[in-house]
Amino acid sequence: MTKKGSIIPLISLALAWVFIWMTPTFAADTIKIGLIYSLSGPGAAIGVGQMEGGKMAVEEINAAGGVNIGGKQFKLEAIARDDETKPDVAIGRFKEMVKDQSVTAVVGGTFGHVSMALNEETKKSGGFFMATNGVPEDFFKKTVKSPTALCIVAAAEWAGRGAAAYMTDQMKAKRIACFMPDYAIGKGTFKGFQEIIKDRPGVSYETIWHPVGSPDMTSFLIKALEYKPDVLFVGSWGGDAINALKQALETGAGKKTQIFHFWLMNAFATGIPANAIKGVRGQMFWYHDMRGFNDAEVVKASEEFTKKYVATHKEPPEVYTMTSYYGVMETVRAMKLAGSTDPKKMYAALMAHPEWRGAKGVAKWREDGTCIYKYSTWIVEGKGPEDRKSDRYPEKFDYARIVDVYAGDAYVPSMKSLGY
Repeated sequence: MTKKGSIIPLISLALAWVFIWMTPTFAADTIKIGLIYSLSGPGAAIGVGQMEGGKMAVEEINAAGGVNIGGKQFKLEAIARDDETKPDVAIGRFKEMVKDQSVTAVVGGTFGHVSMALNEETKKSGGFFMATNGVPEDFFKKTVKSPTALCIVAAAEWAGRGAAAYMTDQMKAKRIACFMPDYAIGKGTFKGFQEIIKDRPGVSYETIWHPVGSPDMTSFLIKALEYKPDVLFVGSWGGDAINALKQALETGAGKKTQIFHFWLMNAFATGIPANAIKGVRGQMFWYHDMRGFNDAEVVKASEEFTKKYVATHKEPPEVYTMTSYYGVMETVRAMKLAGSTDPKKMYAALMAHPEWRGAKGVAKWREDGTCIYKYSTWIVEGKGPEDRKSDRYPEKFDYARIVDVYAGDAYVPSMKSLGY
């Protein structure tokens, strides 16, 4: 085959991808939107709730009449898939949704490495991808990110930045023992922590790395406490977070120092005895009970969202259930603003009208696909069994009270640092 002839199939393939993304199933008055989450594998504890949040948004949009594009009304159809917490499976399901199901946009992502794989696939296909989970910071770098991919949450590095700034500036910590899991999320969190600590003179720290899936962390915790820290900074995730907080109680760590968890959520807090979280402070991207917070708009929006979810599921939503819901809502808003399902036009429309409001309060999209929130994270303190009360859902979900908020500049990196 000649060089000229070999180019033709490649051009045809590229045009086919463009045609798939730019041509929704308008003939049936339906727009298909892909939802891809970890419904099995290690991410299932979070992914199942994420899928519920995405479907809830689709149902609400359809109940309100659907989405208006160019003066014509369309219903949404959710095409749901399980990525099994595996990047290769996610890519296969992504391709199937786009090629065989003709989805217009994809909303999803439970674990960071899966979202990174989907970002790469989006870059190849030219599609629209809205990540609704925590991702590695590289996701946002100009040389890495697809031009039509966004993330409505944050990066692990940012959780480390926010935690470091809060522990030193507000808690006045001078000695910090970093108790970190020896894998991606721990390394990302620690990287962000270091970036802030280097600019905090007089603050020292020691890092204790623990292996993933370790059932007994006692020896690691003892080593951390031997440093005599002002704060024990726990970066453990998933089942490791449950073990770390349980064993911190057993070793009496909370009586010797203040414990601060980098990123609390329901799945961790409800999986341990109430005494194990009593007095523990930590960051939360969002909490389902915002009553008592001093922003009436945020309280109202959070209450409305939580009430809707509890009515169907009998328990409050996880933070990533909320972000999945708004991930769909923002994807559909992009279609409305653009008057189109063309990914580039959708992305440009959000950049031209970046501000929006949800259960987390005022938010604004940035050119790099980052969402900047007025309230980066809330600082909560864990409740013991004697303080837990709820007239709306099981008492185990009334596990924290909001004591502060972090809204400083340390949390989100500059555009320049990301290559823009």
